[in-house]
Amino acid sequence: MTGATAIKRFAATLAILLVVLSPSGAAERLIHAEDFSKTSKWDASFWVAETGFFRNKEAQYYRPENVCVKAGALVFEARRESAPNAAFDPNAKDWPANVRNADYTSGSLVSRNAFPYGVFEIVARFPQSAGVWPAIWLIHDEGAPFGEIDIAESVGATPGEVFTTIHAGPDVHSLKDWQTETPAPDLASAFHAYRLEWSRDAIHVSIDGRRVLDLDPDQARRDGFDPLRAPMHLRINLALGGSWGGKIDDSALPARLAIKSVKVWSAGP
Repeated sequence: MTGATAIKRFAATLAILLVVLSPSGAAERLIHAEDFSKTSKWDASFWVAETGFFRNKEAQYYRPENVCVKAGALVFEARRESAPNAAFDPNAKDWPANVRNADYTSGSLVSRNAFPYGVFEIVARFPQSAGVWPAIWLIHDEGAPFGEIDIAESVGATPGEVFTTIHAGPDVHSLKDWQTETPAPDLASAFHAYRLEWSRDAIHVSIDGRRVLDLDPDQARRDGFDPLRAPMHLRINLALGGSWGGKIDDSALPARLAIKSVKVWSAGP
């Protein structure tokens, strides 16, 4: 076999390996992969690190320095420490601009691009102390309609449980919700594989290969809006407190959300 022939055969084999068929029969192509046992930093061409206060009146101030790769994992670290709020305005009436300093810091990454469908697989280990709120989720850009797919969330008030939720509606004040709760007693000690398969015709979420939530996007169509067929950004973050996280146990900090790998496949409509 000549060198040129061998290269051609290798390329053909690689192409076959990277293209698979989803359960719906649509072709999928691997478009992003990070194995944190083989790299020393997260991919800044794919992710943006959030800075500031954001959602749900959570206690943490997000900073890029709270996200790093160490010991073979991408680590989001929540800490009890003071940090100045760069967006502070003494005349502001609304949170988060009227908070001068944060008492806690943590990390959050958001995909630079929004995805119109796809397959997303994240292997993660969740912290479980009181007040922690790790999440792997997708959400549309600002404005209507409102669509959100929470692949996996956990809160310290209910340790050993993973919540998978879909929210959708014409706006944030008019939502329908679909949710399942999956027992996982070893959340804080073991890695689990969280997978979303999202196409025009179906949404499937699995944990360690077991299907936990199925939804037809048509169920969210309403008043001319089709929120579960709108492009969404992938997010991974570790929140503290807020509307669902609850009272924070300072003695359990720092808390760490660890990600072993991230894979994203494209999917046809």
